[in-house]
Amino acid sequence: MLQVELKKILFHHKGLLLLLIALAAYAVFCIGSGYDSSYVIDRNEDTYLTYMDRWQGEVTEEKAQEMETEYAEATRSDDGRKAAFLTIYNQYYYAKEDPAHRFLMDERGWDTLLTHDGVNVILLLFLLALCVPVFCGEYQCGMAQILRSCRNGRGRLAGIKLGVMAALAVLATALFQLVQFVVVSLSVGLDGASYPLQSLSFFENSPYLISVGQAYGIVVLSRCLGAAWLAILIALLSILFRQTVLTTFSGIAVSILPHLIGGSFLKYVLPLPAGLLAGTGYVWGTLTEVGYDEDWNLIDIVTFPGITPEQFGFLAILFLAIVCLLIWLCLRFYIGRRKAISARPVLTVVLILCMTVSLTGCGHSNSSEITHDFLADASEGENSAYTVELDMVENTITATSKATGEAILLTRNPFGQSGSISSIYVDEDACYYASSGEVGDGFQIYRIDFKDFSTRLYFSTGSDNTATFWGLLDHEPTVDELLADVGSITSFVVDGNYIYYLQGGRLYKVFRWTGYEIVVVSDTTQMHNLEYCKGKIICDT
Repeated sequence: MLQVELKKILFHHKGLLLLLIALAAYAVFCIGSGYDSSYVIDRNEDTYLTYMDRWQGEVTEEKAQEMETEYAEATRSDDGRKAAFLTIYNQYYYAKEDPAHRFLMDERGWDTLLTHDGVNVILLLFLLALCVPVFCGEYQCGMAQILRSCRNGRGRLAGIKLGVMAALAVLATALFQLVQFVVVSLSVGLDGASYPLQSLSFFENSPYLISVGQAYGIVVLSRCLGAAWLAILIALLSILFRQTVLTTFSGIAVSILPHLIGGSFLKYVLPLPAGLLAGTGYVWGTLTEVGYDEDWNLIDIVTFPGITPEQFGFLAILFLAIVCLLIWLCLRFYIGRRKAISARPVLTVVLILCMTVSLTGCGHSNSSEITHDFLADASEGENSAYTVELDMVENTITATSKATGEAILLTRNPFGQSGSISSIYVDEDACYYASSGEVGDGFQIYRIDFKDFSTRLYFSTGSDNTATFWGLLDHEPTVDELLADVGSITSFVVDGNYIYYLQGGRLYKVFRWTGYEIVVVSDTTQMHNLEYCKGKIICDT
């Protein structure tokens, strides 16, 4: 029976062909995505690697003296040598604070593997295509009832199907991780697997006293277990719904929704496979960003609470218990004679939920209250507590308290303000400002919270990954990109997860989570009135 089920899934259901196609697509995706890097390293990679080969590993007294000697010479040069050395020197300063647990290493490859927790859409679609037909196919062709009437067609058959589905899901996930590992290793290298995890500055506060390679092993194991969990869950949904479309939509919903609600942390503690499929967050530790208190003192604001080894162990036991329960439910419902759940009401609820999330996002929206004049002065704004002004000459934003008259510099960034600020938008909770650099680089919108005056990136049209792959992805702006980037953002408004912005005589609407945008008004140069009022665009020529 085991061989029959394997042949059925791999050949009759085209599982093997789908796996090869999915792996090829994921390899192309990994190559196209490149690896985590920085502009300085990319421009001076040879010099950076020369320094890294010289000093990587444990920080010793000899290496420290060499770096201090090199500092005087390198900082006097004006070429790429200075920039590359200062990058290494910053890593050295981080490492010497705790030399026993922090080594010097090239962080780019391991950062690519360990610091991202997005949805692997290709793997998700493959697992759905692999698992959904196993039970749904039998129900839709009428074979399920015939098989259950056989001696071995009840509990034993269901157990074999579940085992094969879980095993193939684990194998496929491991192959996906292998593809990513090979691509990153060939493109930038993965040296330092035996170094302490805290050698990567991203893991400064991680409570795991393990090596980088061991941390990656935990991530891979978590993803494999998450894939097995998802396969069992899809099997249960198939047995309950008995329809391919409904099972597919439900599988997508339980995999995608945890990434869209409650921030990055919530998916790791929800009793759903999304956290294990992401995997990396379990070893991150506490993540913080720089902010200010009421007295303008620098403080650390927690953006990710972190999960301790004890909490991870408890979650692992809980998740294992849930998987065992799902297996029991699959066997119970497959063997029993209960009727299938009516598809129409369940499918309607799933579709409405998916459409609501995709169209409105998970952010709070005040469309019924927001009004904004796109043709008004975009260097000023106010709410009930503050009057905010943008000084384009100094590239600063100042908020004046209406209650006390105190002036507060909102763009007081200790690391320097990058890009030119072109416009601001103010609501009751925050001040947003649009910033842009060189032509072709896109623009960014930052959010300054009025509660603690912390600043975070709210939306960006540029890529977070500036890496190349053997020089094949050394991006230069195309003619279309240069023509599209026809100027700074002259005015914009933020409404929930949608941003309306005016650029180059056009009014755009963009969904901040995906970057999908449409042109709302193609030519505003002849407009005498252009407003956003309660969710609608009002314009008069």
